[in-house]
Amino acid sequence: MNIRQLRYFISIVDQGSVSSAARVLHIAQPALSQHIANLEEELTTELLVRSSRGVKPTKAGEVLYHHARKIVAQLKQATDDVRKEADTPRGEVSIVLPPMLGIHVAPLLLERVAEKYPEVELRIMEELALTVKEMIENGRVDLGILATREKATRAEYLHLYTEPLYLVSRHRAGEKPCSGTETVDVEALFTVPLVLSQQTHAVREIVEDVAEKKGRALNLRVTTESARLRLSYIRSGVTSGVLPWPSLDALWRRGEISAKRLVNPDLIRDIYLAWPRNQPLNAASRAVRQEMLDICHELFDHGVIRGTFRHVRTDDQNP
Repeated sequence: MNIRQLRYFISIVDQGSVSSAARVLHIAQPALSQHIANLEEELTTELLVRSSRGVKPTKAGEVLYHHARKIVAQLKQATDDVRKEADTPRGEVSIVLPPMLGIHVAPLLLERVAEKYPEVELRIMEELALTVKEMIENGRVDLGILATREKATRAEYLHLYTEPLYLVSRHRAGEKPCSGTETVDVEALFTVPLVLSQQTHAVREIVEDVAEKKGRALNLRVTTESARLRLSYIRSGVTSGVLPWPSLDALWRRGEISAKRLVNPDLIRDIYLAWPRNQPLNAASRAVRQEMLDICHELFDHGVIRGTFRHVRTDDQNP
């Protein structure tokens, strides 16, 4: 006995004839009759009384009919419950963000997810680009934002935006206020002491690449993985630095630094939202991903993210 046979039996009883049920079920009448014959053989009893006016259930058939209706209804309820559960955002979602963007995204994301999805628990980490990439590839996190030139085969990527890099220095007394739209030739990189990250940062990779192509040497005063220390060195005037706009936005608004976009050639990088390819996103991860996309769009609208936004906001944001 299987669910298909029970559904066929219910339809025959409801329609009052095998031929009418066959039309409703879109099945050939002989095939439908064979299903019922198999069911009667399995149960070793007649289930239908056949006459010129159609069919009616026997006493045994009435018992089966009532059980069948309950079974089919319970199966539908189970299917609906499972689908509802799968579509309800709940559980832990782990996220890794780069320091330059995390300070802007994380507080908003935490607030919005708590408000909209109280059954979702966020675990937010902060790492540099190469570490972010590794964590996503290895499935250690559900979602991550990173800058990369090479997309790994073990991850799915959604291109968020392309951003320029800026040469950032302390704003000194008497200098003209920085508008944020000024540019400076890449040659300026080789005339000032710099603070850069160590080898695990996409910005350093870009800066060293342009230096190598030009055959020039950088005046690398200090390296550190700490975004806070890099900003501290720049604010104090000990060094200049190369940063994307989200890293310097707060200092610029307070008038503490001058930032000039590096050109000739333009120093730019691509920012992606990524997730492990072998781990399909569940309802919670999809909901959090959507919130991350919305927040990034808002940061762009407010000037915290600068450059060219590649992801188009639509009604259906699932790539």
